[in-house]
Amino acid sequence: MKRKQFIRNIFILTAGSVILRLIAIGFSAWLSRKIGSEGMGLFQLIFSVYSLASTIATSGIYLAVTRLVSEEIGKGSYSKANDAMRVCMIYGVVVSTAASAFLWFGAPYIGTHILQDARTIKSMKVLAAALPFMAFSCSLRGYFFAIRQVWKTNSSQIMEQLIRIMVVSIAFQFVLPKGLEWSCVGIALGSVGGEALTFFYTFALYLRDKHKREFVPEKVGATAKNVLNIAVPVALSSYLKEALVTIENILIPRGFRKYGADSALALSQYGMMSAMVMPILNFPAALITSFSSLLVPEVAEWRATGKEQEIDRLTGQVLRVTLLFALPVSAVFICFGVQLGSAVYGNAEVGQMLWIMAPLTPILYLDTVADALLKGMDEQLSVLRYSIIDSCLSVLLLYTLLPLFGLQGYITVLFFTSFVNASLSISRLTQVTRIRFSFGDWIGKPLLAAALAGAVALLISRNWTFSPAWQVAIGGIILAVIYGGALLALGIIRVPVKRRVS
Repeated sequence: MKRKQFIRNIFILTAGSVILRLIAIGFSAWLSRKIGSEGMGLFQLIFSVYSLASTIATSGIYLAVTRLVSEEIGKGSYSKANDAMRVCMIYGVVVSTAASAFLWFGAPYIGTHILQDARTIKSMKVLAAALPFMAFSCSLRGYFFAIRQVWKTNSSQIMEQLIRIMVVSIAFQFVLPKGLEWSCVGIALGSVGGEALTFFYTFALYLRDKHKREFVPEKVGATAKNVLNIAVPVALSSYLKEALVTIENILIPRGFRKYGADSALALSQYGMMSAMVMPILNFPAALITSFSSLLVPEVAEWRATGKEQEIDRLTGQVLRVTLLFALPVSAVFICFGVQLGSAVYGNAEVGQMLWIMAPLTPILYLDTVADALLKGMDEQLSVLRYSIIDSCLSVLLLYTLLPLFGLQGYITVLFFTSFVNASLSISRLTQVTRIRFSFGDWIGKPLLAAALAGAVALLISRNWTFSPAWQVAIGGIILAVIYGGALLALGIIRVPVKRRVS
């Protein structure tokens, strides 16, 4: 029953994640046509500060809820799971209020002196209203993940995106003619509307689930201590990490300007990479992230009940499958990245950046699943430590390389720091588990299969005159079929054969 539930939740999460990313990319493409790459860069600058404030408002809450509720339900104690939820909600009120105050009162100084663009101030003040709703929703989503009712989390996230798009569409009728500053305010209003209405929806689902359960309430003291033991160290580390990420995002357009770009071009290059290239690069990871997010409660429960061998076996399988998936995805970006950028954004420059960034995908995807596995094993502080190292390196290298090499320097920094982060996470996994690694089966043969599939797909598509979208679709299917056949021929995957019973 548990296995069937896990598989069903993978399908639900994967479908939801794909839908969410399709909505996000479609929305991003629509926005880029409305406000241009400079507008995308301006809002990404605002969002970098909002991301820091949202980290203050929510960090540690989701993991604390997911871990504690999973462990207590695994032990059959719903009363303690309920206590954990209540404490996390109270914690969320306190930290989100502080985050809202930081964003509201700090907006004038941040916009004028740090971001060096006064057009960001109004949007930051609007976004301050979204943070309390975000904190509550974070607890509720962690709860639904822990009790394996992932459809509730998925439906709330899809609802949030749809409401956001609807509010932005309405707001643009009034603010778009006023310029980029007010356009960003319209996008911020969409975020507030999405967070607020989604909170009421998820809270109603939570009350309905709670009323179905019978339990005797227990004292909160011990539960509060457990929540704080998980949430506070994670939160403090996350604050540092997110502060460094915010500094990174501020340094990028500044570095482009020092390299010689004017303000509009600097924001345009920043917006293209952050808001257009990276979402497409991470889109296929919807299949990975949906699965890896489910690993946290599963591994936490197995760890609480002493199932170490199951964790070891799962870790090896997940890492291997991630590589098998990521390598052909990288090949698709290499072979058809230019066409993909043209199909989604009508921008060949985005496609060229996708082609350049394509080899980064296996590293990014491996890091995602490694982090999820480590969090389930109570190694969340290791994950954050590695993220902080990654961000420190990024800040140092961005400050040094961007004024000298511009966009090429930025790409170099992304590759180097992503590799360092993934290497540290996987190295830690090998220390806390007993996985058996085979270079040939995990990397060598799949890489050969992906290279062969990409070469054949490129050869076949040389003289195609289809639209860019059809070239990507047909070329991707051909590449996937050849890759699968190559894996079968190399013995990496096998078709199960039913034996006849005599």
